[in-house]
Parts: sequence; structure tokens; C-alpha cells
Amino acid sequence: MVESNILIFQVTNSKIKDIDIFFRTKADFDNAVEIFKEKIDVEPDHWKQGYKSDKVWSVIDLIGKVRLELNRSEFGEPIKILQSFDFTITKFVYYSFLNDEEENEFEVLFQKDYFEHLQTERLVLDNEIPFPVSTFNRSYRYQKYGYGLCRESKVKLLNAIHDLPIIDDEELGLSLYDGKD
Repeated sequence: MVESNILIFQVTNSKIKDIDIFFRTKADFDNAVEIFKEKIDVEPDHWKQGYKSDKVWSVIDLIGKVRLELNRSEFGEPIKILQSFDFTITKFVYYSFLNDEEENEFEVLFQKDYFEHLQTERLVLDNEIPFPVSTFNRSYRYQKYGYGLCRESKVKLLNAIHDLPIIDDEELGLSLYDGKD
């Protein structure tokens, strides 16, 4: 499953920096890693190992100049993955499935207001906020592309941060990958 960053970069005329890829199972993730390790060995002028973390294993396409981030922090069906994203403009997945003839088909799944919020450059939080500090940091990242929190989402995020038992100032400087991204 591929997440929506590609469309955001297209709409904002920004260079695509990375593509987030999620998997239904850990076995699917492990298989993808093995495929890319082989590509790195066979085509070192095309593929290069990127960074690794507890949540992501990445590979860099040297020709396309884009990083593929294979996500291992969460596995599940496309609807489950989609619902775990915080902002509506990130709730877009492109995924494959086997049809009745056991052939791969591709579909797109997105939040109902996805295109409206993408076009109006609105950051809207429509679910719970499990990692408010990470969401706060991500809102700043999206602001660089012209997206801003709507009034309701500002209130929701402020309340979620307020409800935290303690905010460690070091959390504000953590990588986005230490939260939910």
C-alpha cells in the first residue's frame, strides 16, 4: 500500500522526497526487504540502502532520486492503515488485491474529504490523536507546503496536548519517526 505523499507533492509542485509503503503482514514487509536487498546487490548504480529504524527500512532509487520507506510499525488491511493516519490529507492509499481470477488488481481508498482538504490546503484531524506531539511537529512540516490546521483541529490538537501527563521538551526535537508518521 502506498500512502498519499505523492499527491501532496504533485499538488504543491514540490519534489517527491519519499514514498511511504505499508504492508498487510510482517511477512509481506520481510519479502519486500529481501527483494530490495537483491536489487541493491544486482543494481548498485540504481539502488542504495537508506536508513533503518525500528519503524522504517528504506531504500533509495538513485535514478528517480526518491526514497522508498518500507513501514514496519503497523500492519493491516488498507482501511485499517488509512484510519490510523492523523490528517485527512494523508488518508489516501493505493493498494493491490487478488481478484476472483487470482490476478492482481489495484484500487484507491481515501477519506471522503481528501480532495477538498487537499485543494483548500486544510489540515483536518478527524480521529483520535494518539501522538499529539508528533502530530504537532507534522503540522509544521505541512505548513511548509502551504497547509494549515483548521480551527476545529487546532482546538482538538491543543486539547490533546493539554491532556498529556507531561510534555518532555526533548520530544519536540525528536524525529517524526519517534512518533506516528
